[in-house]
Amino acid sequence: MSTRLPVEVNPYRLIEQRRELEGEYEVANFSRISDLLADKTGVFSVDLSFFKNKSGLPSIKGRVTGELSLICQRCLEPVSITIDNPIDLVMVSSDEQAEPLQGGYETYLVEDGRIILQDFVEDEVLLNIPQLVMHDQCEPYKPLIEATPEAITKAVQEERENPFAVLQNLKNPGS
Repeated sequence: MSTRLPVEVNPYRLIEQRRELEGEYEVANFSRISDLLADKTGVFSVDLSFFKNKSGLPSIKGRVTGELSLICQRCLEPVSITIDNPIDLVMVSSDEQAEPLQGGYETYLVEDGRIILQDFVEDEVLLNIPQLVMHDQCEPYKPLIEATPEAITKAVQEERENPFAVLQNLKNPGS
């Protein structure tokens, strides 16, 4: 068991060694989600096992857990999102190799026989961020303007008035 996570790994070598990796990444180091963050503090815990599954396929199993402070898309205040993502992937080296496995397995493309571990973890975090980040209960940033029947009638009447009527009076001052 390793407590410090390496930058880059050869997952196939880790499978041969039946290795487990455990460690943490700081949220501040995740560059692809930095624009979404309200606060860049916090860590993500990572626990990964490299092995061959029952079918003999190279696999990664584990979990990524942590908390993100994102910006609520409704009130623009910070909202805390908990990520607790189980990982169960089969590694493939090409899209052709992944095609027959698509029905029964979630696949992960390993290019050049290497995985940059932080990018792998950030991918898993990105996949688990909700599309709409909002508090369960909050007020919109700008209050909604309710259209009452009186307000609608007034707006329609103002629209009907000719905006050039004032110019008509300038042209014919006697009228």
